[in-house]
Amino acid sequence: MTEAYLIYASSDREPNLFYWGHFRAPDPFLALKINEKTIAVVSTLEHGRCKKDSTFSEVLLWSDVLQAVTDQPVVDNVCKIILYLQKEYEISSFVIPDDFPAHLYETLKKLVPIKFDTVYFQTQRQFKSKSEVEQIKAACQLTSQAILYARAILKKSCTDAIQPFLYYRGKILTSERLRSAIECYCLKKGGHCTGTIVSCSKQAADPHCEGTGPLYANEFVVIDVFPRLNQSGYYGDMTRTFLKGVASMRQKQLFSCVRTCQKELIRRIRPGVNTKDLMQFAQNYFEQSGFGLRKTKGVCEGFIHSVGHGLGLGLHEYPSVGTNSVVLEPNMVFTVEPGLYFHDLGGVRIEDVVQVTSTGYQLLSRFPYQWIL
Repeated sequence: MTEAYLIYASSDREPNLFYWGHFRAPDPFLALKINEKTIAVVSTLEHGRCKKDSTFSEVLLWSDVLQAVTDQPVVDNVCKIILYLQKEYEISSFVIPDDFPAHLYETLKKLVPIKFDTVYFQTQRQFKSKSEVEQIKAACQLTSQAILYARAILKKSCTDAIQPFLYYRGKILTSERLRSAIECYCLKKGGHCTGTIVSCSKQAADPHCEGTGPLYANEFVVIDVFPRLNQSGYYGDMTRTFLKGVASMRQKQLFSCVRTCQKELIRRIRPGVNTKDLMQFAQNYFEQSGFGLRKTKGVCEGFIHSVGHGLGLGLHEYPSVGTNSVVLEPNMVFTVEPGLYFHDLGGVRIEDVVQVTSTGYQLLSRFPYQWIL
């Protein structure tokens, strides 16, 4: 008897399931992992494609399994199949992720030994293979090209003597318009991205504000692009902050502070470093530079998020580079994205993707840091 990891989800939405079988399907299906063996149970609709294209060790047909479990005393077909798999593969207990369907859990816990293991499902993808690193680099290259495209539009934009708005090809350049251009570019190049951030002025002071309305001259424009490659499923992620026009001394100080902090953070990356020490460095650096965390009218300003997050088949995955204690090891991949946010100045964020190597780090994303256009 042995323990088995169990997932019931759509592999389009569950990175761990896609990781097991490298098979994308829009509808939920069952999958098991027993030691290094992976087993999928799929519908007639997906059976042929799954057998041909996936990397699952074994692919079972949903209807065939159901025919073999007519004696099971439960009504739910998914539970019937799980009980069949328990008997067929001599499984002593099941381990499930914390987003396992609640209705299935409620039934299964009365029938079989079952438990959650958040750590396993969070960390199983933490070390990237050589091929995975190449896919992330490819996604980052697409990200870089998309930001280059956006920068070219900003650079060609202009203002008039009456309004402070940016104009491009005779029309006001808005967050929505530039976002659409970025996302269409990625689609044409084999990637898919939604929620792209193009925020300006006071909107840029909220890190996850996607941005709406006109873009302004002489104000920060934060562009955060995170496409997923259609073929491999891996993400890229990069942020650059631009300003079209003339920057004030305070804006220059803010940008310089974030850029210097990012350089120092990246320089410190190597095996054995604790992520909470990187977070502490960033907090101390901003405080000593005069841009420390503060509250203005009850709203937090300054450095208000973590240093970064893991990247791969998930946009945000293990490790989180923040206050939690995680010791860096070779082949971890994550973003480094310090930022400062003040409602009277706007926001500045600079984000790149790094891989921990045996002796230090490798940058997987590359794009210039010139920001005044």
